[in-house]
Amino acid sequence: MPGPLLHTLIIIAAIIVPGGLLVYFAWLARAKCKAAARAKEAQRQKDPIEEIREAFLQMYPPESLRAKERRRRLDKRRRLTRRKFPNK
Repeated sequence: MPGPLLHTLIIIAAIIVPGGLLVYFAWLARAKCKAAARAKEAQRQKDPIEEIREAFLQMYPPESLRAKERRRRLDKRRRLTRRKFPNK
């Protein structure tokens, strides 16, 4: 609730109106459930490994120049190691 004065006015109106207390308590329960759901969602965070992986992928996207150069060097190395030289 925004303030105690507003809360007091609402409870007075709920007492005066027939069935108002039922609506008031239902409203309070709904507000508490929403607050609990927000708190639970805030606590539920991603796995730290996933956060690290996402940060890495943002820093080094798959098609970055660094990744292309590394891929080129690895392919060159693979080609050289696969080459079979004839026996003398």
